[in-house]
Amino acid sequence: MAKKVAIIGAGPGGLATAMRLLANGYQVDIFEKNSVIGGRTSKLSLGNYFFDMGPSSLTMPHQLTSLFMNSNRNLHDYLTLLPIDPLYRLFFPSGKTFAPSGDQKATLNELNRVFPGNEMNFYRFMSGNAKKILYLTPLLDYSFGSLKDFVRPTMLRAIPSLSIGRTLIDETSKYFEDEELQLAFTFQMKYMGMSPWEVPGIYSVLPFSEYYYGSFHPTGGQSQILQAMKTVIEEYHGQIHLNTAVAKVNTSKHEITGIELRDGRLVQADHYIMNADLSYAVKNLFVTEKPLKFKNKMAQKKYSASAFVIYLGLDTLLPVDHQTVLFPKNYKVHADETTNLKVLSDDFSIHITNPSVTDTTMAPIGHSAVRIMVPVPNNESQIDWDQEREPFRNKILDTVKAKLHLEDLEDHIVEERVITPKEWEKDFHIHLGAIFGMMQSFRQIGMGNPVNKLHKQFKNLFVVGTSAHTGTSLPYIMESAKYAVNKIIKKDL
Repeated sequence: MAKKVAIIGAGPGGLATAMRLLANGYQVDIFEKNSVIGGRTSKLSLGNYFFDMGPSSLTMPHQLTSLFMNSNRNLHDYLTLLPIDPLYRLFFPSGKTFAPSGDQKATLNELNRVFPGNEMNFYRFMSGNAKKILYLTPLLDYSFGSLKDFVRPTMLRAIPSLSIGRTLIDETSKYFEDEELQLAFTFQMKYMGMSPWEVPGIYSVLPFSEYYYGSFHPTGGQSQILQAMKTVIEEYHGQIHLNTAVAKVNTSKHEITGIELRDGRLVQADHYIMNADLSYAVKNLFVTEKPLKFKNKMAQKKYSASAFVIYLGLDTLLPVDHQTVLFPKNYKVHADETTNLKVLSDDFSIHITNPSVTDTTMAPIGHSAVRIMVPVPNNESQIDWDQEREPFRNKILDTVKAKLHLEDLEDHIVEERVITPKEWEKDFHIHLGAIFGMMQSFRQIGMGNPVNKLHKQFKNLFVVGTSAHTGTSLPYIMESAKYAVNKIIKKDL
């Protein structure tokens, strides 16, 4: 008889886990509190305009291809991936603009135009990180939750390439002297809610991945990735229970004994997958005889930044690229104020996503569905977002209008929604509104990640998603599903 698995949360990690389990003969039920799948990766609809709430692009598409192949499916039967070119257009304080491409020849031409003399530095960066990612990939099979993982041959061979003890800025400065060019290879850490001056140097593989693999937009938006995953799950007769919140996770000393739904039903399974926000779940869901040993320590962890996001439906086709980044005068100050001092910066970075220039399904023809995102402190800041929402929204739009010469921008607004850290926490159950989870710092990965302590305490519980091994960003969230499923299959042999 097929073993049963209960998954809490229908985000990308939970859906990817379900696909792999179903393909291996497991019976899978997913319990999602919302009326739609995806959580912070879901689609937002405002009238005739459609937006991705979360990730704005897909890189490392081979990870997605692998997920579908391992589920006995062809990705291209479910999705059409459109290349984003240029990857983004970066506006620097000096007045320079830089628009790199997934085509390395085009990127070299752009380097020659904006930062001449850096061609060999770019080759060195790419070859160095290609080597790094080759050594890193086998390590994803281990959680580094115990010392024995650190003395495995794969780890010992990888050590010289892992930039241990170096930050991303340290690592990038080996290749590029120009500070603005360094930003072009480090600002991607906003996808982790962290500062390039703090994130470990090993994460240089993330900007490398964009420059090497390119970035893609699925027709209909990033949320269509989840819809494709949902379709495969349903083809395998997996069950996704929407509007079905989990109220409690019942435990004995060493295992999960069942999950209690908000409507009172009790669900029992052989294995349980946690795809909810980890900090929220530890704080609110687990019912134990004794307090979880690490529960109090969760509050002491450092959490990522949050985001202030404006979604605009415009009755004009905005004349900007698919992705645009406007840098502040001093990015280091902005990053420090956002992640450490937890105050609103007077000058901030702005990420504009305008998929309508690539995909005509996101808005009516000749219109735009635009997302404007600004990294802001998480809710440890105690910022009163009810009071700050309108003035900060106006300040962002004033900055966009000034820097991109879009003086009549607000005249074209047909639909609008703003999401602040308050809503990320209240409506999406994300601890502190920290949408990228715990910071992926030296002290909070491997043995410092409470996920590993949960795995050790409850033998039939596995965690996937943003805070799990292997970390944040969509490709690595899918990798966390692969890791969890391999553990389950090995346990059941």
